[in-house]
Amino acid sequence: MHEVAVKRDFASLSPQEAFQVAIVIEERNTQLYHRMGEMFSKFCPDSPQIVSTFYDLANTERQHGILLTSRYCERFGAVHADITEEDIQDLIEVPRFRVGDILAAAEAGDVAFARRMAFEMALATERSTVNYYARLVETTPDPELKALYKEFVAFEQEHTDELEQALGQLGHT
Repeated sequence: MHEVAVKRDFASLSPQEAFQVAIVIEERNTQLYHRMGEMFSKFCPDSPQIVSTFYDLANTERQHGILLTSRYCERFGAVHADITEEDIQDLIEVPRFRVGDILAAAEAGDVAFARRMAFEMALATERSTVNYYARLVETTPDPELKALYKEFVAFEQEHTDELEQALGQLGHT
């Protein structure tokens, strides 16, 4: 018999589980941005700025993941991936475009459209991440964790602002 996993409400997460999801989000974002950097280095070798933008985002997200993991270990011990964002029903980012769509556009020679889709996907991802941390700020009674999550709201908002600016510089395609 096949067992169907029941998704949980965000409000039901323990502080430890919410922290685990934050680490998973940062790791996922690292991988996403790294893939974008690799793709654009292949299809846009004449546009090093877009390549470096995605590699810089990947590096920053990696640093965020390292910081979160360190703080998690200090507080809770070893990280166990008991819960992921897929386990939560009212959670987070479903980017409008998928990496495969962006790759298909780049391979078809529509690099400008691929760039726009990539930046829009990254912007949606960052906005959703800001919202996740903001919800943690609202729901976390622990002052130390609340301060950490506020710090991450600010970090992720910087990414959002940078991506909005990059999209504005791309103009309309």
